[in-house]
Amino acid sequence: MENLIRIHVPISVSYPALEGVLKQQMQGEYIPKPQPGATESPYAQILDVGIAGSSAGANTIILHVKLRILRTIMKRDQVDLYTVATVGYDNASQHLFVRQFKVESKTTSSFYNIGLETLVNKVAYNQIIQRTRVSLKDIISAQLQKANALLKDGLNVKGLKLLGAVEQALVQDIALHTDKVTLTFELQANVEAEVFDLVSLMPPKKTQVNELT
Repeated sequence: MENLIRIHVPISVSYPALEGVLKQQMQGEYIPKPQPGATESPYAQILDVGIAGSSAGANTIILHVKLRILRTIMKRDQVDLYTVATVGYDNASQHLFVRQFKVESKTTSSFYNIGLETLVNKVAYNQIIQRTRVSLKDIISAQLQKANALLKDGLNVKGLKLLGAVEQALVQDIALHTDKVTLTFELQANVEAEVFDLVSLMPPKKTQVNELT
């Protein structure tokens, strides 16, 4: 097993799957994040976050953030913000992230709208950008460990036993659609195959019908 094989694998990821990662990273976070020794209370707390596809343009998503406003002058139990965000991908770090966004508030109070937009677009902008960064490398590494554990002992696949290890998995391309995100992986693997059932690998035998004349 000296020569690595390389294959490209297209994979689809649903928005609910990505949403689960964002919820884990953002729910309960305070804006701005409290610093040691700080005496000023946060402006808001993130209660929930959602993500959906968008038809507004290339590499865009709809980001939904539900906030609890904590400051007295703007205090509200819940505020829902919806915004179209532009998504980027860093090949070197294999991070999927929100590149930029702009929030517009649609409450009945113009004063409240201006204050809330200032809060999110200026005070919370960088924090939301940082927390929406998803490390695909970490997710892929966990899955590689599972795959290599199976390949180490031999993975049976219809008449074959595959042995070896996947050395590397890199995301080569990402495309955002209205219902999912598609990724193209390049897998580099050191794998050998042991054939134990040739019959199962052969195409089905065609039935011949002799015509009588």
